[in-house]
Amino acid sequence: MEIDVKRIAELAYLDISEDKVDDIAEELQNIVNIMSDLPEYNESEFIFGEMCLRDDEELPSDISREELLSNAPKVSNGCFAVPRTVNN
Repeated sequence: MEIDVKRIAELAYLDISEDKVDDIAEELQNIVNIMSDLPEYNESEFIFGEMCLRDDEELPSDISREELLSNAPKVSNGCFAVPRTVNN
């Protein structure tokens, strides 16, 4: 299977120098080969959800906003401030 490193880099907005393309293609091919060697599993052999379920703990209702925000890396107007992820 041919891996088009330049196309992958373009889609991922990565700037890859021409002299690294062959090395990266070889590494990606190694990863694909390792993945293809993994055994296939039939999904019907697994029980989904039952082992992952847990009882949620209820938080005390007397926690103040200031206490909730005290460990936030950045706060703005009494709310968690996060980086913008979508551009208009």
